[in-house]
Parts: sequence; C-alpha cells; structure tokens
Amino acid sequence: MTPRDGGSDDEGPGGEAVPSDDRAFRLRRLVRYTGVNIASVAVDYTIFLSLMHLMGMPVLASTIGHAVAFSLNYVLSRKLVFGSAGAHKGEQRLFAEFMATGLLGLALTASVTAAGIYLLDVMPIVAKTIAMLITFVTLYIIRSRLVFTRPG
Repeated sequence: MTPRDGGSDDEGPGGEAVPSDDRAFRLRRLVRYTGVNIASVAVDYTIFLSLMHLMGMPVLASTIGHAVAFSLNYVLSRKLVFGSAGAHKGEQRLFAEFMATGLLGLALTASVTAAGIYLLDVMPIVAKTIAMLITFVTLYIIRSRLVFTRPG
C-alpha cells in the first residue's frame, strides 16, 4: 500500500501496512490502546484496593498498583497496539523508552493521587481515578508519537 498525502507507512499489530495519516487506523489503535489500558487498570485497581485494605496507605498502594500494571501494559501494548512500530530501535531501547514513560506515569499517578487526597481532600479512589485518566492521556500521546515510531 502506498502512503497517502506523503505520509509514511505504519504497521498494525497484525503486520498490515497502513498509511500513518489514516484516521481509521489511528482510531483502531486508540481503541486497542484503551483495551490494553482497561486490562492494566483492572490489575492496578485490584492491587490498589487490596493494599488499601491491608495497609491503609493510599499513595504507596497507588504507586505499587501502577508499577505492577506497567509491565502488563508494556507486553500488551507491544503486541496488540503498536505491532512492529519502534522495532527499528531494538528491544532494549524500546523497553527503556517505554520504561521512561512508565516512570513518568508513575510519578504523575503518585503526584495527582497525593494532591487529590492531601490538598483537595477527596477520597483515595477518586484521586486515583483522576490520576489514572490524566496518566492515560499523557502516556498515549508520548508513546504513540515518541516511543513507538517508524524509522524517519
């Protein structure tokens, strides 16, 4: 398939070549990314709620939940969302970049959760949810534009 409007080819998780400017492709990728994140969120919240019940330390519980869900997110994002995009970087570099974005997400999650609880006096589950929504949007933008890219 040839690129439209001068855009470069991108590849979906099934290996199909798709123009990078194709809105339908980008929408499908966003939907897959959302699905991967729903699975990660389920893991994250399960850990968060369990640790809250056991320890009662919301920021620590939020941070641990995010960190564990991160590894699941990498594997699923790599296989189901971005396919071979970014493969030209090598697996170690790709993982390092994903890890860097994950650390940003971890810091963002912890900061927003703490701010919600201690500055805004909202319930921990509400603060965690707000943090996760902000982190979701931020990391999708960064990962789709900087981490999982085509050679340029």
